[in-house]
Amino acid sequence: MTCACGECFDYGDVVEHKMNASIFGIIIAFSGSLVTIRTAPHLATLTFQEFELQHRDEFEDAPAAQQEDLPDNVIKVDFRGRSPKGDTKTEGAA
Repeated sequence: MTCACGECFDYGDVVEHKMNASIFGIIIAFSGSLVTIRTAPHLATLTFQEFELQHRDEFEDAPAAQQEDLPDNVIKVDFRGRSPKGDTKTEGAA
């Protein structure tokens, strides 16, 4: 399904959904104008019309989870690898 226009898709192309960039994956099948992709990271297969998809340059630039802004009075404390004791400074977190 490769053509000179650069908008056509081929097997193995990494694509994403135009309306929801969190849906992306690799093209694994064609059925007329339907394109089946194996999505990442769930490995489910989804089928879309080819006009719903667009090329994605890199597989690694998956949309990062939005980091929520914490209020000024919140201090993150990491307790992994150690257990708090009675005199451990938790700064109000525990």
